[in-house]
Amino acid sequence: MKQANFKGLRESVFRRKLKYRTYTGFMGKEIITETWYKLSPEEASQGIEGNSYLAREIVQARELPEGWIKLITNEARDTRTDKVRGWWQVSLRPYIQGYGCDGTTDENIHVIANCLATQHGLNYPMLMVEAYPKDTSPADDFNWLEDKVILVETFIPTEIDPLLALSDLMQINNYTLAMVLGQRLAQKGLVSDNWENYDPLAFNEHVTIARAAYCAAVGRSTC
Repeated sequence: MKQANFKGLRESVFRRKLKYRTYTGFMGKEIITETWYKLSPEEASQGIEGNSYLAREIVQARELPEGWIKLITNEARDTRTDKVRGWWQVSLRPYIQGYGCDGTTDENIHVIANCLATQHGLNYPMLMVEAYPKDTSPADDFNWLEDKVILVETFIPTEIDPLLALSDLMQINNYTLAMVLGQRLAQKGLVSDNWENYDPLAFNEHVTIARAAYCAAVGRSTC
């Protein structure tokens, strides 16, 4: 990976690598290497060329106990021309229920939903297959739902909020899966039959409670 491929990033941001993975990109013509890095708010402020979104994330990371910035770089190499293009994203971590979607949180949301389903005797991978039979299969590898790196960057409370779990799934456009899981949770009395019509004010209270649970878990009375 060359720093020059990532405009706005200084060399210092590449020191703490969490993981990387390689996959095939657009129409099989690109090989993409995605790499995750962990940055303190100060490291992000000093190592990344500023913009309004980054500034907001840094402020939130500073306010959140043990908060940090996740940097995701993507380096795409054209298999025909060997030309390389790069792009990057940042996101607040740890992920807390109710944070929703910013383009980087899909796996965190699925990990929480998987834990919720397991707690109540449901098989989340099979619910995914039920929701998306054309895109998933019982034979698929669902080990990513227990990926240690994702688990570490995700706050999973002792009592997972079912409404937030379903809402977050909808935030990442997994509407059908949210409905399938929601139906099962409603049958168990964990959410109402019309949970999707939740009151926005009541929803905000759920988000506040989720944040308070995180603060308590890290030994802070408030945050």
